Amino acid sequence: MSQQFEKVAVLGAGVMGAQIAGHFANAGIPALLFDIKQELAQKGVDGLTKLKPAPLYKPKNAELVTACNYDEHVERLNEVDLVIEAVAERLDIKHAVYNNIIPHLKDSVILTSNTSGIPLGDLTTVLPDELKKRFMITHFFNPPRYMRLLELVKGPDTDDAVYDLIAEFGEDVLGKGIVHAKDTPNFIGNRIGVFGMAVTMNTAIEHGLTIEEVDKLTGTVVGRPKSATFRTADVVGLDTMINVQRTSYDNLPNDEERETFKIPDFLQTLVDGGNLGAKTKSGFYKKTDEGILSVDLKTGEYGPQKKVRFDGFRLAKDRQSMGGKIKAMAYSDDKGGQFFWEVLSRTLIYSANRIPEISDDIINIDNAMKWGYGWDAGPFEVWDAIGVTDSVSRMEFDGKPVPQWVKDMLASGRDSFYSVQDGKLDYYDVISQSVQTENRSEKSINLNIHKTGGNVVKKDWSASLIDLGDDVLNVQFHSVLQPTLNPIDGSLGQTISDGMDLLDAGKYKAMVIGHQGPNFCAGANLANMIQVCEAGEFDKLEDAVKQLQDLTQRIRFSKSPVIAAPHHLTLGGGFELIGPAAHRVAAGELYVGLVEVGVGLIPGAGGNLRMILNLMENSGKGRMNAFQVAQKAFETVGFAKVATSAEEGKFMGYLLKTDTVVLNNDHRIWAAKQKALELADGGYEPPTYRDDLKLPGAGGRTAMAMALKGFKAQGKISAHDELIAKKLAFVLTGGDKAGLTKSVDEQYLLDIEREAFVSLAGEALTQDRIRFMLKKGKPLRN
Repeated sequence: MSQQFEKVAVLGAGVMGAQIAGHFANAGIPALLFDIKQELAQKGVDGLTKLKPAPLYKPKNAELVTACNYDEHVERLNEVDLVIEAVAERLDIKHAVYNNIIPHLKDSVILTSNTSGIPLGDLTTVLPDELKKRFMITHFFNPPRYMRLLELVKGPDTDDAVYDLIAEFGEDVLGKGIVHAKDTPNFIGNRIGVFGMAVTMNTAIEHGLTIEEVDKLTGTVVGRPKSATFRTADVVGLDTMINVQRTSYDNLPNDEERETFKIPDFLQTLVDGGNLGAKTKSGFYKKTDEGILSVDLKTGEYGPQKKVRFDGFRLAKDRQSMGGKIKAMAYSDDKGGQFFWEVLSRTLIYSANRIPEISDDIINIDNAMKWGYGWDAGPFEVWDAIGVTDSVSRMEFDGKPVPQWVKDMLASGRDSFYSVQDGKLDYYDVISQSVQTENRSEKSINLNIHKTGGNVVKKDWSASLIDLGDDVLNVQFHSVLQPTLNPIDGSLGQTISDGMDLLDAGKYKAMVIGHQGPNFCAGANLANMIQVCEAGEFDKLEDAVKQLQDLTQRIRFSKSPVIAAPHHLTLGGGFELIGPAAHRVAAGELYVGLVEVGVGLIPGAGGNLRMILNLMENSGKGRMNAFQVAQKAFETVGFAKVATSAEEGKFMGYLLKTDTVVLNNDHRIWAAKQKALELADGGYEPPTYRDDLKLPGAGGRTAMAMALKGFKAQGKISAHDELIAKKLAFVLTGGDKAGLTKSVDEQYLLDIEREAFVSLAGEALTQDRIRFMLKKGKPLRN
């Protein structure tokens, strides 16, 4: 089926419906947002620019969402190709809406529901037979911009071509992770996710743990979100959690863990008392003027949070890998370890028992939990990580009923659910009781799987060179010590340089700098830098900065195209690595900025030059004069402004307007490779060296200095802030050589930037800021 979705309608302008419409706007698709009254629909549209976290990549996207009401605008439904119903979770209300809109739909329209609990068969009873073929469930997770999961459910009448079209559209255009679910209560994500939260809460009561102890044990240390269990419940809303939990309890009479879904007294009491979580500022945690209090699960009283210490937690934190952390926690003998093992083992068993009830395979279950609940690994990936054979033995020793198919798998000689070899992911297929190879889209290049096919050209501590095929080379970051942030170190820089050597030698025709870790690169390695500063080795620091500057210029002027593929945090030196590339293919979720002033520095590896060049190119010829370019760069860098999306990055000058934005992060490396081939095969020519850069010079600095003096007088900045800002202004206005009639070249800007960077690194107050950031993770104002 070939059908384009040029305009969509979303029915129901509540928080969820409005944000679904907003995410279509993020993808460039106009949406009609309907509600029963115009003011309700307009409130939904207006909220898109006010909600936190922001539903839109940029506020201007709200212009693509039009508020409509059924009385005046229902005829406009014949304009749309897709209708998504997101009204209240009551069957009578949904049926009334369907009956109202059906006469106004065009013959080819696809109708879907965002229901999370009503069976598809019940929804379709009022639909004509022809429309049943084009009806299905599209269950978005909240908030739709940030949560990747899109669960799809088809009915017996749903046309396969319609289902496949929505799956492809959701993945390619909306950037969603598609999970194929069955028409069962709470589908996959909420069925297992809410069970996991329920068993955690119940076990906390049984083992006598406090809520802060539980959140310490079920957070980032074991690959779960920072909000862990009780904070997550507060964010979701305790009333919402009760509703989802009750759906499982009421509609799953044969579930072996049905009693686990029964609403515990302490949860019902909180909700009855109006303590609904974050939206009421009190739930399991309560915000007060004295700080954040936590509730006692036994008494229901709020009190100060207590310090939490567990031996198992300490052991887990010391492990490098996610699997090692979970295993250390699960096999710890202390109170925390016993609690965690009980929760983990029951969650793993429950997940395994859901095949084939809610899914035919382990992959959809694992993906649902990663994309919908923010787990680093799904239940079967976790089970592999802690060792299936050993953990099953322990479960059986505890008297826990291990699913027969898991025991059958082990008896067949296979001791893991997944295995990776020859560039492919194999998994144990429960239905056929055989090993199958994952059917992965060609657009979803998984570098870690790809590497097992003999494609590693070079591996170093913090980065590797990988052959992507078609004569395209890839630089993958994987910092050994800080894999979450991938700071720039000697290993990373050397690996990029080695890749450039291969390009220059004609071994490859293009290179992609990009990977699939949590974040692209959060800047320089501050721990290494402060050691050099404390040792007074400033010549060594200058050499290192010069090498990085030279590397970025080498990337810029490479005869073969270098494509940067940034995602998530791309800060400081991370921006300086992507700035000189021939093109950037960025994830829609990009948080990019030059934030060096937060640690008492200015950009030192070409960041100032890149900002100036980007602002000049984005403005077009003659649109911004020399002072306007310097001023905007100064405001952006001086206030450490961070773009909160790739689209905002274009507006701020961190990206070029011509750069590519990809909403599906799994497609980013593939898209970057395609761009590399396009440029390489199209006769790519590097840019011309700029020796004609017009910047305002001393005259421009005078205006900036006046503004800084005012800020200091008002107490908005410190004397050290002023010093940093003046050095930044000196660089961005072109130093001593720039002026109304004079031009400067690229190398001069790099030289004065480097000089300012090293001199600031020698300041005691800057070193205090660096130490504070390393210790506390936030800037020091001194």
